[in-house]
Amino acid sequence: MSTLAGKHIWVTRPAGQAAALNALLQDAGALPVAMPLLRIAPPANGAPLARALAGLDAFDLAAFVSPSAIDAVFAALARPWPAWLPAAVVGPGSAARARECGIGTLISPETRFDSEGLLAEPAMHAFTGKRIVLFRGESGRELLVEGLATMAGNLTIVPAYRRLPPQLDDAGVAAALAAGCDAIIISSSEAAQHLFAAVGATTREQLQSVHYFAPHPRIVAALTQHGARNVILSQAGDAGIVATLDSHFAEPPKS
Repeated sequence: MSTLAGKHIWVTRPAGQAAALNALLQDAGALPVAMPLLRIAPPANGAPLARALAGLDAFDLAAFVSPSAIDAVFAALARPWPAWLPAAVVGPGSAARARECGIGTLISPETRFDSEGLLAEPAMHAFTGKRIVLFRGESGRELLVEGLATMAGNLTIVPAYRRLPPQLDDAGVAAALAAGCDAIIISSSEAAQHLFAAVGATTREQLQSVHYFAPHPRIVAALTQHGARNVILSQAGDAGIVATLDSHFAEPPKS
């Protein structure tokens, strides 16, 4: 029997972005619990996105900061993705989503799945001085923006979506904890912030004792800053996250 059999695992990704991970968890016998900690909405001003998509032929490379950016672009794109236009993505989740959407040529980090990892990829050097479009949220880390701006001959930054706080309160989180929570998967520092901001002192204490699984050291640090005491750095990608969960729960409890 799987070590995850019957485990209640909270999946905190935005609605519509957790199906593949949920399926892997269910295959392992776990009970995924939907607890979105971010809401994805269209940009406040959709004109820059519309202009960029109408002028895709003007670019040499398209970069996406996240699966949310890919989803937003393809929801608004009125034609197939240009077969000749390569895309650069940060992590395995984005790479998988890009392939599902029909992007044939991808640049993606092999080990470090963040902005630093993408900028260090040797394949990115071919686009020095070229025309690059970056699809991102209305806010976020600036490192990728700065790195691409230094590299590109011309960089167009396009807000493709907005990240909004979840519709969550203390009573809802407390009820979900009472219903069962063996682990929480957290995919962004912002999600961690929203979770702890939604609750009062008593529920916060409960959350601080839960086991968290996060795929990046930056998210691990954010959870630790909120007082979480059991934070595990997981492998990247859906399969890696599930493998880390399985390995963790297979270990005998510490005395």
